[in-house]
Amino acid sequence: MVFLKPLCITGLKNIINKMSINYKRIFQDILDLKFPEKKELLAIVLEKEINDFYDVLSLNKMIFGDENKVNKHKSYDPSTITKVLKYQQENKLSNIETAQKFNLSRNTVSAWKKRVGFNNTAVA
Repeated sequence: MVFLKPLCITGLKNIINKMSINYKRIFQDILDLKFPEKKELLAIVLEKEINDFYDVLSLNKMIFGDENKVNKHKSYDPSTITKVLKYQQENKLSNIETAQKFNLSRNTVSAWKKRVGFNNTAVA
């Protein structure tokens, strides 16, 4: 049985933390290879700041439309969850309407609201 030294595990964690996904490059390649007819979106992709998964979802919808309906086993970071719930609150949407807008389950939206502690009152 092989045991890793704590120093090796710490070094590995540091390497993983320094790695980041270059979403701009990914979307640029998708547009170049799969959708050359959508070149006008390339300028939008290159100028857009991609900070969280919410930004990735919006670009994904712009490029793929509703073609990409399978949404199983996706995870969302806390900032994306908060943005989705704020969008729901600001636009006075039900859980079903919000779920349809973001291609989620209504139960997921409900669970997020319980977990985050969002209420149904309008944003002040």
